[in-house]
Amino acid sequence: MKYLTSLKQYQSDQNTSMENKYSNLELEQSILGSAIMNNAVLLRVCDFVEEKHFSFEEHKAVWRRFIEVARETIANELTLQDFFANNEAIKGVGGAKYLNVLVSKATGVIDIRDYGHTLVELWQKRELEILLKDSLIDLDNKNFSAVSAKIDNELRGLQSLETKTKTESTKEIIARIKEERKLPLGNKVIQTGFSKLDHAIAGGIRSKQLVIIGGRAGIGKTTLSQNILLTNGLNGNNCLFISLEMSKEEVVYKFTSNLTLINSSRLQDDKLNQTEFLKRDDAESCLENVNIFINDSPQLRISEIGRIIKTHLEKNPIDLIVVDYVQIIKGDDTKNKNEAIIIKENTTMLKAFAKQYDVAIVALAQINRNGAEAPKIQDLKGSGGIEEDADIVILIHRDIENSKFLDSGALIVAKNRKGYSCDIPIKFEGEFGKFTEDNNL
Repeated sequence: MKYLTSLKQYQSDQNTSMENKYSNLELEQSILGSAIMNNAVLLRVCDFVEEKHFSFEEHKAVWRRFIEVARETIANELTLQDFFANNEAIKGVGGAKYLNVLVSKATGVIDIRDYGHTLVELWQKRELEILLKDSLIDLDNKNFSAVSAKIDNELRGLQSLETKTKTESTKEIIARIKEERKLPLGNKVIQTGFSKLDHAIAGGIRSKQLVIIGGRAGIGKTTLSQNILLTNGLNGNNCLFISLEMSKEEVVYKFTSNLTLINSSRLQDDKLNQTEFLKRDDAESCLENVNIFINDSPQLRISEIGRIIKTHLEKNPIDLIVVDYVQIIKGDDTKNKNEAIIIKENTTMLKAFAKQYDVAIVALAQINRNGAEAPKIQDLKGSGGIEEDADIVILIHRDIENSKFLDSGALIVAKNRKGYSCDIPIKFEGEFGKFTEDNNL
């Protein structure tokens, strides 16, 4: 049995007589692209993925070079550019352009270890098929015992992959942790601007975390997220707001209202006195100098959100991403799937984006509960999937009187992997698009 191992030949003639049923081109490209986009991928798969597991020689060369560079510095598009441009084998499949192809395949990766195990399993199948075919030929020339022993020895080698978590000593674990610290992955803390909330969640939101802010319609989820965005923009962090409901202009008016304490509707009507005009001009000058980017594309699919993040990262760094909101993100594959499954797949992808791109992601979510009772985590619409994927869940509660939300309420930290659960009293200043902590309680 002979497999097609040249990617160049595979691309030029897929009708070749050599089979590739146990190869997966896109899988290999996704693993390589993900590793290049975020070197943390190497730490997730280095205990079992090897160069030999890639089916195409060009991919083996890329993995080999990636490992060499990652041992010394960051192995990314910049540090690998010369290799792709000058390596003879890679030049045959596009050279530097093929680097862009690999990176473009990173967006859809959910769990890189699953991808790695599939890669190794395909290698096992290729090797096993070759072994079985060779053994049939050997049967004509050798006795049964010799052929059987060969098969047994070869199978032991193929089965050596450790599919479960490796048992490690504390010495090994500490050594691995120290190696991880050397990688430029960081664990940046993003403060929310609410001191009691930050204290509860171990100082703030961290890179690679998915934070869910849940609440009933009209309770102020978007306002709270915009407060967090504005705080971070003013603190010098780079922020991306993916708004599936509100236009870019509306968002900016909300920011301006927050800074000036002038109602956003008045700002839009332009009916201001001289003092208010000056306040507005100062606020707009301030906003011109913060790195808050807004994308208001409607009806986005989850993969399109991934592409927006990736495209933005190619031009500017990101510390914090806010997505408004989870339940209206469209799934990529919705056939025969109910709403809960689609929401679960979308939150899983958001969590994957946070890890893959080393950013903090805050996603807003609707809850089903009506009435005056404080919400619980199970009230999240599609709660099972959201609760499972989120690192932190914050629910907004505001007191109700005569079927209307009052300004008083609380931020309920309902899930918190790195801190504790609690209720934080808050006040809502809806006229100015603002939440503040209630320090009197």
